[in-house]
Amino acid sequence: MGSLILVNHWERIVLASVREFFGAEDLAAALETGPDADAARDAAYEALRRSMIAAVFLHHFAEVAVNRKHPALKGLSKLDVYKEMAARTVAPDQSARLDDGKILGEVADAIKHGELNAHHIRHVARDGRVIEWSHEPASLFPEGSANGGPQIIVATAAGSRSLHAVLQNVCTTWSNWLGLAPL
Repeated sequence: MGSLILVNHWERIVLASVREFFGAEDLAAALETGPDADAARDAAYEALRRSMIAAVFLHHFAEVAVNRKHPALKGLSKLDVYKEMAARTVAPDQSARLDDGKILGEVADAIKHGELNAHHIRHVARDGRVIEWSHEPASLFPEGSANGGPQIIVATAAGSRSLHAVLQNVCTTWSNWLGLAPL
């Protein structure tokens, strides 16, 4: 993927993965009320799998943007890009979501490594499930499926978050910052 231009990487890999997760999560939630419990279970696992793919690709987009030297990054290092991302990330209501990039990174690391043992882990659990299919609303913010509908949530030390919302907030930040296609 080293030769794929940044815009194509964003649109065809990152955004495509996030959109596929959103669609899979919607389908799984819709099947929950249907007569076929096996189909609902299979769809929930598919949503979980696609959420993992989306989290890994979206988190590692920072490295791609730094390596491709996007002009909006003004030569920032990868670490400085993550710091700036935190400062820029907001929810749809424009309230700050300073930890979304870090949460996304910890979820991606948990998926990639199977366990979290790095010293920098602050938000998600070091053991147990980091993401899960849940019928509970996110506890930290009114986001995701607030009416008790099923969704993928991220269990953090402070409470639960909608993975959909975290991905949406980070995608929107990248789109706005680098002038890329919106989600």
